[in-house]
Amino acid sequence: MVNKIKIGTRVPLVKNLLIVEGITRAGKFLLANLIHGFKDIEPIQYYGLPENLPFLEKFGFINRRAAKEILQCQIDTHCYEMLIGRNFNHRKFDKSSIYNNPRYKEFLTRSNEPDREKLLAAFYKNNSYSFFIMHELMPHIKIYLDTFSDIKIVSIQRSPIELVHSWYKCGLGKRWGNDPTWFQIALGDNQGPIPWYAHDWTHDYRTLPEIDRVIHSIQTLDYLYKKSFSRLSSRDKNKILFVRYEKILSSPLKVIDSIKKFLNKNTLPEIGKILKKEKLPVKNYGAQILNKIKIIKKMASEKYFKILMDLENEYNL
Repeated sequence: MVNKIKIGTRVPLVKNLLIVEGITRAGKFLLANLIHGFKDIEPIQYYGLPENLPFLEKFGFINRRAAKEILQCQIDTHCYEMLIGRNFNHRKFDKSSIYNNPRYKEFLTRSNEPDREKLLAAFYKNNSYSFFIMHELMPHIKIYLDTFSDIKIVSIQRSPIELVHSWYKCGLGKRWGNDPTWFQIALGDNQGPIPWYAHDWTHDYRTLPEIDRVIHSIQTLDYLYKKSFSRLSSRDKNKILFVRYEKILSSPLKVIDSIKKFLNKNTLPEIGKILKKEKLPVKNYGAQILNKIKIIKKMASEKYFKILMDLENEYNL
C-alpha cells in the first residue's frame, strides 16, 4: 500500500512575530517607525505573499495545512535574509528605508559578518521580534494566530472620512487588477477583476461611481474587521493591540507607553529623535477633517455620504 504524500512540518525559525496591520492608508508605516524606537525589534519588512495567502486559503484556493506551512516558510525566509544583511531597503524616500531606523548602522554591519550562526544566536538571545507590515489582514487573522503561537499584532485604525479621502486621492477604488504596480492578488470572473472584499457585491463594485465604491469598500472592511475580531477567543484577542492614527498624532507618548506594555520592550534613547523626525505631536489635525468632508460630499451620492457619516460617528463614539 502506497502512503499518501502530505504537507510536512518543518522546524520554524521565527518564534516572536510582530505584525503591524491595518486598512490601506491607515498609517502603518508611521506606526512602524515608532516601533523602531524600541529595543530588540528587527527592521520592518513588507512582502505581498504573506498577506495574500490568508484570503486565498479562506476562499478555498489553497488548503489550510499548505497555507500555514507556506506562511511559516515565507516569514522564516525573509527573517533570515534580514538577519544576515540581505535585501535592506536602501531607497531613502521610503518610510521602510533602513535609514529611517535609528539602529541602521548596526543592521548594515550584518552584511560584513561572515558567521551567520553568530547573527542567529544574537537574534535568539535578545528575544527579538521579526517585524512585518500587512494590509487588511484582520479579516483573515486567525490563520496567523494559529500558525505563530507567540505572535503580537498592532492594528492601526483611522477615521473613515480620512480613509475614504485618501483612497480616492490615490485611486484605490479602481486600481485592483488594473494597475500593474498594485501588487495585490484579485478575485474575478468573465467581467474582470475585483478585490477579495467585494466578492459578494460585484455588481455594485463595477457600477458604482468611484467615490461611492470607495465608501462601500471602507464600510465592508470595517464590518469584516469587527466581525473577525469578535469571533476570536480571549486569549487571541490579548495578542492584538489597537492603535488609532489620530492618537499617534495628538498623543504619541501615550501610544508609545501602550506599545511598551504590550511588547514588554523598553524604548531606545533615540525615540525622541523619531518623534522629532515624524513631527509629532501634530497640532490642529482635526481641522483638516472638515475640508475633506466638504470634498467628499460634493462627489458622493446622498446614500453613501450618509453611510460614511454614520461610520465616522460610530468611530468617534
